[in-house]
Amino acid sequence: QQFEQVVEDLVQSGEVKLWKAQQLVEQLGEASGDRAERPPSVASGKGGVGYGKIILLGEHSVVYGRHALAAPIGAAIEATVEDAEHGIQLIIPTWNVTESMEWGAAPRNSLEKSVHMLLGELGIEQVPLSIQVHAGIPRAMGLGGSAAMAVAVIRAVSERFGLELSDERVNELAYASEQVAHGRASGIDNSVATYGQTILFRRGDPPTIRSVPVHTAAPIVIGMTGREGLTAAMVSRVAEARESSRPAYERIFDEIDTLTLQACDELEQGDLVQLGRCMDLCHGLLNALQVSTHELEQLVELARTHGALGAKLTGGGGGGAMITLAREPEQAEHIERAMRAAGYRAFRTSL
Repeated sequence: QQFEQVVEDLVQSGEVKLWKAQQLVEQLGEASGDRAERPPSVASGKGGVGYGKIILLGEHSVVYGRHALAAPIGAAIEATVEDAEHGIQLIIPTWNVTESMEWGAAPRNSLEKSVHMLLGELGIEQVPLSIQVHAGIPRAMGLGGSAAMAVAVIRAVSERFGLELSDERVNELAYASEQVAHGRASGIDNSVATYGQTILFRRGDPPTIRSVPVHTAAPIVIGMTGREGLTAAMVSRVAEARESSRPAYERIFDEIDTLTLQACDELEQGDLVQLGRCMDLCHGLLNALQVSTHELEQLVELARTHGALGAKLTGGGGGGAMITLAREPEQAEHIERAMRAAGYRAFRTSL
C-alpha cells in the first residue's frame, strides 16, 4: 500500500527521482508514527562517540598538501560493543547495514575490511563481538560519516576492553580506517571526528592541526542531494585529471589554499560576510575540478536566491551535501524550508 502511494505521489509531483521517493517514504512514516527515533547529537556517556563534520573550504586541494578549514556539526555517531556468540556482528540500523563477519574470512567490502583492520590493530582477534552503531549522520553525504563511525567503534572497543586509548591513538587508527575506505584520505575527517573542534588542517607526517576559535555564532544550513557522494571515486577522478593537466590543477589548488587561509582569518575575526564570499569563490573552483552535480548546483542557487552569505558543496562532491552560511538563524530557517519545498533534505546547525 505504501509503495502504491509513493508511486502515485511521485507521478503527481513531476519529480520521478530517488531522492523524492525517499522523502515521500519518510513523510509517510511520520504520518503513521513509524518514523525511527532521531539519533542524539551528543554523547550519552556510554560506548564511543565520533563527530560529523563539514569542510568550510579546502576540499580536494587538501589531498595535495594544501590547507582545509573544517568544523564539527551537531550530529554524531555512537557505538557500543557487546559479547556475541560467534564472529563479528555489525549493526547500523539507520544505514540499513547488518553485517555478519567471520574471523579469517576475506572481507566482502571496505566496511568489513575497515572493521577487521581496526580490531586487528587493537589486538582484539578471535573474540566474538556485536558492534551496534547509532548513526546521526547520513551515509556518503560528505559529512564525515565513515570517519565518525571509525572513531566511535574504536572508542567503544577501547572502553569495552579497558584499552584507555589516547585521542592521538584514536585519530591514528581512524586515519588508517579512512585509508581503507577512501584510498587516499587527507586525514581531516578523522581529525574532526576525533577532536570535535573547528580546525585548520594540513596533511603531513604528522599533520598540522590548529584549533580555530569561533567567537561569532554562524548559522549553517546543510542541504543533501539524496545521491551518495563516493569520496574515493571523486578523489580518483581529480587525481586522473590532474595527471593530464598538472600545472592548471596545481594553480587551482593554490587558489583554494589562499581562500582557505583567508576564510580562517575571517572566521576568527567574526566577519561572516567575507567568509561567505570565500565560500562562493571556493565553490567556483571546485566546479572547475568537475566535482559538482546538477543537484548541488540547484541547492547552491536556492541558498543564494534566499540571501545566503555563501554557499558551496562540502566534501568530495559527486553528490552528497552542500553548506550554506546564513546571516541569522531566521534566515537559515527560511533557506532550510526552501530546500525542503524543492524536495531535498536539509537541516540547520551552527559553528
